[in-house]
Amino acid sequence: MSSLALSPLVVAMIACALTLALTPALKAAASRLGLLDRPNPRSSHVTAVPRGGGLGIALAALGALGLAGAGLGRSATPVLAGAVALAVVGLLDDRFSLPAGVRVAAQLVVALAVVLSLGGLERVPLPPPLDWPVGILGTPLAALWVVAVVNFFNFLDGIDGLATLQAVVTASGIAIAAWDPSLALVAGALAGAAAGFLPFNWARASVFLGDVGSYFLGFTLAALPLGALPEWRSSAVLFVALSLWLFLADATWTLTRRSLRGARVHEAHREHLYQQLAQRFGHARVTLSIGIASATLTAFALLALTSGSAAWTWAALGLAVAFFAAEAKAATARSAA
Repeated sequence: MSSLALSPLVVAMIACALTLALTPALKAAASRLGLLDRPNPRSSHVTAVPRGGGLGIALAALGALGLAGAGLGRSATPVLAGAVALAVVGLLDDRFSLPAGVRVAAQLVVALAVVLSLGGLERVPLPPPLDWPVGILGTPLAALWVVAVVNFFNFLDGIDGLATLQAVVTASGIAIAAWDPSLALVAGALAGAAAGFLPFNWARASVFLGDVGSYFLGFTLAALPLGALPEWRSSAVLFVALSLWLFLADATWTLTRRSLRGARVHEAHREHLYQQLAQRFGHARVTLSIGIASATLTAFALLALTSGSAAWTWAALGLAVAFFAAEAKAATARSAA
């Protein structure tokens, strides 16, 4: 097999085609099985929509990577194994609504397994002079990172196309950064599979990712930077964090505010900034705006990563803070009408 056939771009194209082919059948199966997301007072949709469509993303990504199997190294194995494990947990939750404790326990076990296999953080994932060594805390911090991204990605999968488009942006950035050729292939497959799902998930969505999709995507995006060489790992984590910044910041901001007033953080609600924005401006406009902002942050983060410049990294962080401040202001502003 030629090197071209193993490139992330070709793998992405195969994964995209597979998702486009699989999703209609999975959507029909979900409807027949009653796997429907029915609207409730906390929902952002008004009619029952099939869920679990993210299974098509997982199958397409794995199928594309199967064709490129000769190009996959050992670093990809724990990432893919963990992603499949959590996809199964997500699918069970879509069907049977697992207790929150069971879901979190499964996430912790899988996160620890991948961290112990690939390695934890050696330094705080921030630019100098804040990149302090973390010592024995490196393993639990890396596991916490994975669990947080899985849940935050799930929390932000609340309006049409948002999580899917974010996956395309972040996975594409990882594939371009290519800190590990094997993991670049995984990222390419993820980006292509998510891109193939996007037409079905765009406003108005005809099928939702479901937990099977958000868990698979969130875990893979969080685990991929842990496959970088130890001296690059913290920088790779920071790169992914910057790309996912608006997801991570929105979830952290909202959960902190709910915790401070004694609300249950694990309960569904409509208090995230993106949800407030969608009520005012519509799903498509908000999704596209956040996607463009995330792509811009990803480009800055890529420049910072490849240049090794602390100045560029601080610039990317500053831009991230400015974007979130603008989002928060727009979400909390009251219409004059």
